[in-house]
Amino acid sequence: MTILMPKLSKAPNGDWFARKVIPADVRDAYQAAFGVRQEERFRCPQGTTQGRVKIEFTEWVAEIEGRVAKLRAVVVGERQELTQKQIHALVGRWYDWFVAQYDESPLSPEAWESLFERYEDALSAASGNSLGAPEEQEEGFDARHTALVQARVQELAQLSSFLAIDGTTLSPTTMVSFVSSVANEIGPVAALLRRRAGGDYRPDYHREKFPQPVRENTGTKPTGWNAWEAFEAWVGERKPEAATINRWRSVFANLNEFLEGRDIAIMSDEDAVRWKDQLMSGSRSGRTVNEVWLTAARRVFNWVKDQKKLRVNPFDGVKVAVARSGPTKGKFQEEDAEIILRATLKPLSARTSDHLKLAVRWVPWLCAYTGARSGEMTQLRKQDIQWHRDGFWMLNITPDAGTVKGSMPRTVVLHDHLIEQGFVDFVAQAKPGALFYDPAAFKSSDLVDPLNPPRPPYVIMRQKLADWVRKLGVTDPGVGPNHGWRHTFKRRAARAKIEERIRDAFCGHADMKVGRTYELPDIDELAEAIKEFPRYPVNTEEQPR
Repeated sequence: MTILMPKLSKAPNGDWFARKVIPADVRDAYQAAFGVRQEERFRCPQGTTQGRVKIEFTEWVAEIEGRVAKLRAVVVGERQELTQKQIHALVGRWYDWFVAQYDESPLSPEAWESLFERYEDALSAASGNSLGAPEEQEEGFDARHTALVQARVQELAQLSSFLAIDGTTLSPTTMVSFVSSVANEIGPVAALLRRRAGGDYRPDYHREKFPQPVRENTGTKPTGWNAWEAFEAWVGERKPEAATINRWRSVFANLNEFLEGRDIAIMSDEDAVRWKDQLMSGSRSGRTVNEVWLTAARRVFNWVKDQKKLRVNPFDGVKVAVARSGPTKGKFQEEDAEIILRATLKPLSARTSDHLKLAVRWVPWLCAYTGARSGEMTQLRKQDIQWHRDGFWMLNITPDAGTVKGSMPRTVVLHDHLIEQGFVDFVAQAKPGALFYDPAAFKSSDLVDPLNPPRPPYVIMRQKLADWVRKLGVTDPGVGPNHGWRHTFKRRAARAKIEERIRDAFCGHADMKVGRTYELPDIDELAEAIKEFPRYPVNTEEQPR
């Protein structure tokens, strides 16, 4: 089908412009993928040199025609004719795919030598003599011998499987060019995998010769999702915590706006990098972009890929190069901890709610003596505090009460200083249920927007505590107003010679060493260890009125 070349014109204001009609046979697919149905429009501002305008116009036309060709190959079943650069890009994708199959568990070095020998044998048989220079062999090949070599290359390189997985259907002419190009890579790929089999994992510089992949999911159907809809589908299946949804919602709203609502199947590597650069043009830190924005995008796009809607994740490997710096403060100094703990003993305003008063009084002390997250303490219930038959009080941190990182429950032992201050007495007198918030104030509803869930009451209380700490003068941005207790607990426990595995058990930190899974401390070990944890030098006889 002929695609008419659009006409480049000049508008009255001096801008250059053109319009290109979308062919009717791919119009539905084009709209689903690119958000445009009838026509694409080109515009170049006045002042641009005529030579530059022609270059940009030619590239724009080529891009639109390439999109149409790719969609037609899927929608109509038409075999694709590729340019030389596109063929080499396809060879690059094959090279990556072929290497990836054996990267983790390579065959023996002899196996790769044998593979290359089989290729050489085919060349030798086709030329009818011993191997000479490749150009000498080519001149002596007739059609039958060429077919023999091509068949052997397709077999050794597993090209049928690759093209099926890649979703690419080639015209006969393009197929011959593609196979011939792959033939030139049999030697390099066999040499690479032979080195990997021998334990040599140095960088593969040969791969740099291919065009860098433009990940537009060539030959695949549109996903049917823009960035926001992909996030919505991920939330629907994965059911993440409300805090995650609320934090990532702005990520995907921003990404969807950046992509102009288009199907994510056509998002390229370059788009991912340009979005990252746009994020860095504002006031966000590189660490925030890496740990929140790019992490969110990468995780959701990986899930979309797992649903077989994307062949590649454009966010793989995309990150901000953050300069290394000295260690951040990250933890309370001794004076910070003492300021907060002393303030818990002072009366609050009469307008302060009863639950906030209780949270201010006890949560900082609980965090200080357990290394727990503040949210794990604001969600505590009366039944989570229990007496052990061996003579000590325990505190159960469980997902049943709210949110626990990794959904991994744990039990810690209460420090004697907490008991002396009357924490257990307070729990005994409390009503059943939550200790630091009013469950009745949090009304669930079937009408809640899953992409905009209300914050749970223990999260709201955690934030109120953070605001209260900031008002005390602990304003260093390097110190988390609630999270700093975990660093402080570990530091003080280390000074008291408490074992690392026990410190981890209190804080709920997983150890990366496999052997540690066999050394998890039991509750009696925690009870003995907490006796060694030093008391905070704060006069707790000052009780709030």
